[in-house]
Amino acid sequence: MRAMQSLNLNDTIEDILITLTKQYHLIRLLGNADGSHNLFLYLALDRTKANLALARHHLKRIESDLDV
Repeated sequence: MRAMQSLNLNDTIEDILITLTKQYHLIRLLGNADGSHNLFLYLALDRTKANLALARHHLKRIESDLDV
């Protein structure tokens, strides 16, 4: 969030992806009612078994089902 502010980017982060040689780490920020992002979903996936697009889709669906 600070990096976006320092770069004056007028946009929102949808998710953050960290790729390792054997894993994907996917972080999805959760918005509160006041617009802040104090919580997130964190998912670690085995690259040999994971479907990254499907994982992003499922995290988005989980986020929509949550009340924060």
